[in-house]
Amino acid sequence: MMISIDPIGPIASKMTAVADKLEKLVKFTAAICCWSSALLILVIIINVTMRYGFSKGLIIFEEIQWHLYAIGIMFGMSYAEITNSQVRVDVLAEHLKPKTRLFWEIFASIVFVLPMVGVILLNSWEYVASSYMLSETSESPLGLPFRWLIKSAIPISFILLALASISRLLRNLIVFFAKGEK
Repeated sequence: MMISIDPIGPIASKMTAVADKLEKLVKFTAAICCWSSALLILVIIINVTMRYGFSKGLIIFEEIQWHLYAIGIMFGMSYAEITNSQVRVDVLAEHLKPKTRLFWEIFASIVFVLPMVGVILLNSWEYVASSYMLSETSESPLGLPFRWLIKSAIPISFILLALASISRLLRNLIVFFAKGEK
């Protein structure tokens, strides 16, 4: 027996409202983090100019580049999930019926994505806390201090990925269980 959700009924509208709020948070965070790309370009230009123009490259600029790359990639995952622009095996998915494709997306979210996010979250808190307690800094004498700050991007970005995945899961469930759909 198949459960049926009226796509305009109270359950679906509550699920949609939750998904909308989660997506709004993820998109807001992505809008802020996308500026890391502009900063990254600026830092690269400064670093190249200093290194090749003045023969004075600084380790701090290289480390800032790594951190800005990390911010773009780590926080970009949740945005890619929300906008459905993540990498997938489209060669296989394009041959599936829409309902079957939805089933596999729901299955993958529940069985693979959310548990993986949970494992990373559980392990990353200790990683950040350890770095904070040790007052970890760069191994380079002229590198950046507060290594825990960039390490905290791991749990924060995976919280956002969990919210994005839950949002997509709710939307996929609404469509999958919609009345009259096959």
